[in-house]
Amino acid sequence: MQLNQQTDFAFRLLMYLADHAARHNARGTNAEETIALPKIREIADYFEISYNHLMKVANALAARGYVKARRGKGGGLALARAESSISLGAVARDMEGHWELVECFSTTGDCRIAASCRLAPVLGEALEAFWAVLDRYTLADIAHLPPGDLPLTFHRHGPPTTQ
Repeated sequence: MQLNQQTDFAFRLLMYLADHAARHNARGTNAEETIALPKIREIADYFEISYNHLMKVANALAARGYVKARRGKGGGLALARAESSISLGAVARDMEGHWELVECFSTTGDCRIAASCRLAPVLGEALEAFWAVLDRYTLADIAHLPPGDLPLTFHRHGPPTTQ
């Protein structure tokens, strides 16, 4: 199982926006009015990911009500609702569109053993467990690091080595 790249980018973008708002709210400022909102270019550069792909993800998140996008001078992105109301499972489902572990999960599948297969129910149960775990968490659960660790950092080259 693997989430698609859009879902990965959606989680990163949402964490960045939550972290950005939290840093400025901690200073006593209203993140939407008195500070510059993050731009897609800034976020893409931060994560070293494609600007064009992140633009599509931001548009999808805005269309689904997770993000507010403001154009023009002073524009940028902000969360459209509270972090605690953004379910990781809902975001993943919205970004993935469908999830077919095997051919028989598809409505167009043509599996010869579908009628007597005992694997499909097991895989279905595993998939439900996957969604149940994601549904237990919200953006608030994953977005913030302790103040000394801000801003968010992601390690792109695997786990740190021990000496």
